[in-house]
Amino acid sequence: MEHKSENRICKKCNEDFVIEPDDFGFYEKMGIPAPEQCPQCRQQLRASFRNFKTLYKRPCSKSGKMIISMYNEDTKFPVYDNEIWWGDSWEPMDYAVDVDLSKSFFKQLALLFNAVPHPARNAVRSVNCDYTNQIIDCKNCYLLFGALENEDCDYGHIVWNCRDSIDNLYLFKSESCYDCVDCLGSAKLFYSQECEACVDSIGLFDCRNCLNCIGCVGQVNKSYHIFNKQVTKEEYKKFLLEHPLNEKSSIEYILKEMESLRKITPQRSFFGSHNNDVSGNHIYNAHNVHDSFDIKSGENSRHCFTVREAIDSYDISFTSDLSECYQAMTISNSNIAIASEMIVDCHNIYYSNNCHNCNEVFGCYGLRKKSYCILNKQYSKEEYFTLKEKIIAQMKESGDWGKFFPAFISPFAYNEAIVNEYMPITKEEATRQGFKWKDNIPSTTGQGTIEYENLPKNPEEYSDALVNEILTCKNCEKNYRLINREVNFYKKNRLALPAKCFNCRHEARMSKRNPRDLWSGNCAKCGNLIQTSYRPEDQKIYQIYCEKCYQQEVY
Repeated sequence: MEHKSENRICKKCNEDFVIEPDDFGFYEKMGIPAPEQCPQCRQQLRASFRNFKTLYKRPCSKSGKMIISMYNEDTKFPVYDNEIWWGDSWEPMDYAVDVDLSKSFFKQLALLFNAVPHPARNAVRSVNCDYTNQIIDCKNCYLLFGALENEDCDYGHIVWNCRDSIDNLYLFKSESCYDCVDCLGSAKLFYSQECEACVDSIGLFDCRNCLNCIGCVGQVNKSYHIFNKQVTKEEYKKFLLEHPLNEKSSIEYILKEMESLRKITPQRSFFGSHNNDVSGNHIYNAHNVHDSFDIKSGENSRHCFTVREAIDSYDISFTSDLSECYQAMTISNSNIAIASEMIVDCHNIYYSNNCHNCNEVFGCYGLRKKSYCILNKQYSKEEYFTLKEKIIAQMKESGDWGKFFPAFISPFAYNEAIVNEYMPITKEEATRQGFKWKDNIPSTTGQGTIEYENLPKNPEEYSDALVNEILTCKNCEKNYRLINREVNFYKKNRLALPAKCFNCRHEARMSKRNPRDLWSGNCAKCGNLIQTSYRPEDQKIYQIYCEKCYQQEVY
C-alpha cells in the first residue's frame, strides 16, 4: 500500500507533526500503529525514565550495606548492591505472575517492576566504577554517566571509546582531553567544541585535523595557528608562557577571542560528516537518518537521540548499537526491541526492562539468559506466542500497543531524570503533565575545609593531599572533592584546579550545545533555505552557511 505524508496533531501538546510515507512502512513492518504523539513528547517520556547522574547513599535492601544508587530510599522496589544483583543469591523468576487479560497490562507491569529487585546502578561489565551510572564496558571511571568502553575517564556525560579524559560532554574515540564538547578522534585537546582529529590544541571551535592551535575557528589541516593566524613554533611557545593554562584569565582570554572569531567566521548549519540524506545535527557515517541528533552511525532511522549505531530504528534514546527497534532506550547489541529499556545482547524483546542475553520475552524485568517468558514467568514456545498475541490484541484495543511505558511507571521524578537537562520545565508544569517531582534532592553544603583561593595555583605544588580537602562550589555553594587521578591530570597538563562542582561544570558545557530541534533559515552567503539547530536569534549573531557554501569557503 502506497502512503502519503500525513499531518497530525499531538494528543499531548496539541502541536502539529508529520508522519512521512517511509514512516508508515516502518510501522507496518514492526506491526505497530502510527504514533498519536509528536516526536518531542515521545522523547520526553522516554527520557523521564533515565536517571543519569542523581546519585544517593542508601542501604542495600538485601545486605543492609550502604551503597551508591540512582534510586533514593523511597522507591517501592528493593534495591540491591550491583554485586549482589548480578550474583546467584536471588532469582528474578521467583517474582513471576500470571497475566490477567481483563486488566490493564501496564498496571500489571508496574506491579512486577515494583516487586523485582533493581540494581543500584546500571553498570554492565565494568570494573572499579562505583560512582558511575548507565555505563557499559568501562574501567577505572568516576562520575561518568552514559558511557561506553572507556578507561580512566572522570566527570563526563556521553563519553564513548575514550581514555584518560576529564570533564567532557559528547566525547568520542579520544584521549587525554579536557573540558571538550562534541569532539571526536582527538588527543590532548582542551576547552574545545565541535572538533575532529585535533591534537595538542586549546580553545578551538569547528576545527578539523589541527595540531598545536589556539583559539581558532573553522580551521582545517593547520598547525601553529593562534586565533586563525599562522605563527612560528617559537611564537606559539611564547604565547603559552605568557598565558599559562593554570591561570583563569588565560582561558577566559582565549575563549573570548575564539567567540569573537565565531561571529565573523562562516558557521556550518549542520555538524556531521560522511553522510547521505540526513537531517538533524551531530550525525556521522549515516544514510537516510532524519530528525535525529547525536548519531555516530546509522541507516534508515528517524527520531533517534544519542545513539552509537542505529539500523532500521525509530524513536531511540541514549543507546549504543541496535537494529529494528522502536520506542526503546539504553539498548546494546540487540535486535527488535519494542518499548523497552536497558536491554543488552537480546532479541525480540517487548515491554521489558534490564534484561540481558534474552530472546522472546514480553513484560519482564531483570531476566538473564531466558526465552519465552511473560511477566517473568516461563512458558513453552507455543504457549508464549499464543499468550503474546492475546496481550497485543488487548493492548491494541486499549490503545496502549506501540506506546512507551506510561509516566506513572517511571521510578524517577522529572528533576531526577536526564529529561530535565534536555527539556527543562517547572515543577508545576511537570506535575500538570503527569510526571513526578522530587523536592530537596540531597546535597552537601557547609562542610568546606579550605577556600578555593587558598589552594595551590602552581601545578608543581599539586599533591595527593588535595584529596583530603572538601571544596565549596563558587556557583552553587555545594561541596565537592578531588580524586587522585584528576589531580595528577591537572598537574601533568598544567591546568587549574576546578572552582566549581561537577554538576555546575556539566551545566556550563550543556549550555554551549545547540538545542535538539531544527529551525528554518537562509544561508548567509547564497540565501538558500536551510534547516539548522541554530535558534532564529542565534542566526542573527552568527553567519550560518549551507553545507555547500561552507565547504567552498573553508576547503
